[in-house]
Amino acid sequence: MKTKLVLAMCAALLASGAAMAAQSDDQSGTVQTTKTTTTTVQHVNGANTTWYKEGGIVPTEYRDNRYVVQHWQTEHLNEPVHGSHWVRGDDGDYLLVDETNGAITKIIHRTD
Repeated sequence: MKTKLVLAMCAALLASGAAMAAQSDDQSGTVQTTKTTTTTVQHVNGANTTWYKEGGIVPTEYRDNRYVVQHWQTEHLNEPVHGSHWVRGDDGDYLLVDETNGAITKIIHRTD
């Protein structure tokens, strides 16, 4: 799903760049271009991140509902304690996150 999202974003950026390059100022005949920079953050097995550990604070994007595990029972996870919820990481790990401050209280690593 993330790959499709990244590809869609890249296609949109390329299309917008081509459209901007095609725009011209009718009075001067010059072409106006704009440079856009996009930053992508990838967390591979929690490698090279300072937050991916118990006690670490998850980034804001992980607090979005798309990462929250709604049916923890079907994932064979314990019921989250009051004030916390399970979040699924990019690599398939499960993070128990405090809803108040985003602190990771437990990590269950994916076993494949």
